[in-house]
Order: sequence, then C-alpha cells, then structure tokens
Amino acid sequence: MRNLRLVLILLVFAATLMVAYPVAAQAKPAVSDAGVENHFPDGMIFKVSAGSDSPIQKIRLRYTILPDGTAASGEAKFEPSTSVSTSFTLAGKDPPRIYLPPGTTIQYYWQVTDAGGNTATTEQATFVNDDVRFDWKTLESNGVVVYYYSGSQDDAEAMLTVASEKIASMSKLLGASIGFPVKVWIYRSVSDMKPALQFRSETYEQSTITAGVRVATDTVLVLGNASFDTLRHELTHVVTAAAGEGPFASLPFWLDEGTAVYAESNPGAFGQALQRAIDRGSVFSIRSITSPQGDPDKVALSYGQSWSLVSYLVETYGGQEFAQLFAEIKGGKTIDQALKAVYGFDQDGLENEWRASQGLPPRETPSPPESEQPTGSPSGITAQKPDEGGGTSIGLIVGLVLGTLALAGAVGLAGLVLARRLR
Repeated sequence: MRNLRLVLILLVFAATLMVAYPVAAQAKPAVSDAGVENHFPDGMIFKVSAGSDSPIQKIRLRYTILPDGTAASGEAKFEPSTSVSTSFTLAGKDPPRIYLPPGTTIQYYWQVTDAGGNTATTEQATFVNDDVRFDWKTLESNGVVVYYYSGSQDDAEAMLTVASEKIASMSKLLGASIGFPVKVWIYRSVSDMKPALQFRSETYEQSTITAGVRVATDTVLVLGNASFDTLRHELTHVVTAAAGEGPFASLPFWLDEGTAVYAESNPGAFGQALQRAIDRGSVFSIRSITSPQGDPDKVALSYGQSWSLVSYLVETYGGQEFAQLFAEIKGGKTIDQALKAVYGFDQDGLENEWRASQGLPPRETPSPPESEQPTGSPSGITAQKPDEGGGTSIGLIVGLVLGTLALAGAVGLAGLVLARRLR
C-alpha cells in the first residue's frame, strides 16, 4: 500500500511538471542565415540552416525590395527533418522570372516552422544585387551615385555633373523631391549591358539595342561613358515618376516622354520629324499619343510632338502651373481633369491652342475618347538621334523588327533600334 501511494505521488508530481514546464513541447526551432551567393545576372541564392526537436515543416524567405518597399516571400524546398540546410533562388532564368536590376537592395529574413507549429526567425539582413562581372568604381555627389568600370575618371565626373544638375533642375521644375540616392550604371558595350536588362523575348532581344533605360525607381542604366542626353532623358523619368505617378495615377505618354525630351540639350531628329509633319499638316491628335505609337514610322514624330506640347505648356503658362499639373495627376485625376483644374482646358483644348501656335487650323473632327485609342506597343518607344554631348547615341526604347531599320535610315533616323523600359 505504501509503495502504491508513493507511485501515485510520483505520477502526480510528474504531471505537475509537464503542465508547469512544457519546455520540450514549446521549444522554438533554431535557425541560422547562411548568407547569399550572387550569381548576377542569373539571380542570387539565399541559404539557411534550421533544426528542431520536431521535424522542420516550412522555411520561408521574406524580403522587401527597396526603395519602393515592395514586400514578397518565397518558400524553400526540402524534405522535412529535424535538421535542414536548404536555399531559395531569387530571380534566375527559370519561371517565374523576377527582374532585379544591378544595385537592387533587398532586406530579408528567414521564417521557420516545425511540426509542432513553433516558429523562429532570423535577424533582418541586407543584400545588394551588384553586377559582379566587372570591377566597378564609384563617384557620388548630391544624391547621385555613378558606377563605371571603363573610361576615364574625367568622363565619369562629367556624367556625374550632368546627372546632378539635371535631377536638380527637373526636380525644381516639377516640384518633386527625390528622397533616395539615384544610381547610374554606365556600361561600355551592348554585350556588357544586355545581360543586365530585363529579358523580354527572343525576337525582342535580336531586334533591339538599349542605349538608356530607367530600370527601377532609383536606377538608370546607360550605354557609353559620355552619353549625356541619354542620361538627361532617363534621369528625367526618375523625376517625372516621383512628381506624377501614384497608386492610382499614371502619366500619359506625351507628358512623360515630352518632359524627358524637353530635358535634353535639344530635340534633334525628333524636332525635325515634327517640323516635317507640320509642313504637311499631318501631326497627331493629342489623344492618339496618350500611349506609345506602335508604328515605327511614327515613333520620332510622337516624341517630337510630345516635346513640343510640353514646351508650349511650360513656355506659355510657366513652370509653377506645369508642376501643379503633375501634382493633380499624382493626386488621382485623369489627364483631362488635371488639365482643366490647372489650365481650364482639356486635351482637345490644349491641342487646338498648340495647333494655333504652330500655324495650323483647329482640328476639324473631334478626337475619340482615350479609351478608344489603340494602345500601341509597350511604353517608351522612340528612335535614335545624335547625342549633342559627344557620346554614344541617345537611347530610349524601341521594339522594332530588324526589317524596319532600312526604312528608319531612309527617313533620317539612325540604324539602331533603341529601347527604354520603365516610364
């Protein structure tokens, strides 16, 4: 009887310990960030190790892409076990493809869950997706960082000066504030830069040369170490996006690209194409250039007329009103609503004022609504023109087949097909 009583006491004591100290049941997994391998341009591999008393069931990488703060996550693949080492590849060639331009900064941490539902995370870390193929040098001034690996320091300093001045002048014109460093990556050749660009399709890759492109909110890629007008154009897109783009707002093609051409040293071939169209009386309706032109014969004119419309607004009504136009669009108004709020006329009214300034009669047939206009090809289409800064050709974005090059040359455009991606 005494032994039985002792057994009961021990059982009660053991049960009490299990209730009061359930250490084993609630122990968190141990997780360790094992670093990141940079395989640019084929992505990056995040590595992790984890262990627990019960099998690890799920390991997830949670990351944020800066400066926009775009948050996402990805789940690593592995066989459940009490001890796991695995990895997760971000970007890369296999679908789903995620384009991460050079210099992309990623904040991340790992989250691990075991079979008992216990979770653990690593400390937040930061990884920069540098183009490790080249030995980059950097110059920095006034919120602009220039990366270069070829050419002289004098060339890079000249690009830095142009970049700083253009961001400052366009920010002042548009009333924009750039609250992050702007990164300019200068590539020596087409073959060097192409792997750093977003892949579109085999046809596009074979028929397109990119000389300048804004690839992210804070990043511009430029071909050539003295491509001054390319740089001016693309950096202006950084400013127009800050001034006029928002969660429910986007800029029409003519306003975005027209402002970027306005920022160049001169409109070059775009202005020549416009003058020919004015002489023939064959300019576009403004509503037909709210989105890019898909016809290669019309690309230069669409940029030239967009530049002229922007020039008319700035020079006729002033910079303060022009900045307010961008602010109204960013606030959620359509382009017609924004124009009426600032100038008292919509796109049709602007068009007829502009036509009068060019010695053209009012448009006889009312333009159809924007929704009825063809969308054309992907945004940012233009043609090549000489760079007045003495560098390589100005580049914007063109997605044309090689067969159009002879025609482009016949009308005075260059024989390269150029591309710009993000507006």
